[in-house]
Amino acid sequence: MATRVFVSEDHPVYREGLVESIRERPELELVGESGDGLQALDRIRELRPDLALLDLRLPGLDGIGVLRELANEPLDTRVLLLSAYSDGALVYEALEAGAAGYISKDAAAEEIVAAINGAAAGETVLSPGLEQRLMRQINRHENQGCELSAREGEIVALIADGLSSGGIGEQLHLSEGTVKTYTRRAFEKLGVSSRAAAIAEAMRRGILT
Repeated sequence: MATRVFVSEDHPVYREGLVESIRERPELELVGESGDGLQALDRIRELRPDLALLDLRLPGLDGIGVLRELANEPLDTRVLLLSAYSDGALVYEALEAGAAGYISKDAAAEEIVAAINGAAAGETVLSPGLEQRLMRQINRHENQGCELSAREGEIVALIADGLSSGGIGEQLHLSEGTVKTYTRRAFEKLGVSSRAAAIAEAMRRGILT
């Protein structure tokens, strides 16, 4: 049975190239495509493909945003991210969010098809050269330890309690702008970009129990 694939890429010419590469392979079946992240999310929910190949930078909702939305739903769709950016922090964030792999847009069509097949088979796939960047990022995270200041840790704990920035400010007698500054610093130290990820990372490090 062919692997059912959905593609979301906002550049029409590049997307057409991906679509043609998939259609040429008998083991793959293209079930849909889009150029927008929110549309991709709706279509993936509707079509339930085996694998979704998503551009990292999509309008409406980026690839990692789509991935995180899907993680909360009972779908077996695996997500392979495609990006022009090869920064180790992005690769780390993508895999931490549950991506089946991270592929460079510079990869040849054959490499992308091989990555689709590997990811669909349950493998974690990375473009050549990304493994080293990922390992450096993992080491950086592990070596950071608990670097949050007392105030930053206090704010992360209140975020975990569900308080907004305004609510945290009222409780700690700080302005909302000051709370946001502390929050941004805490997020940078934890290597995350969202409140949910901050809570998960703080729990993993033992900052929250």
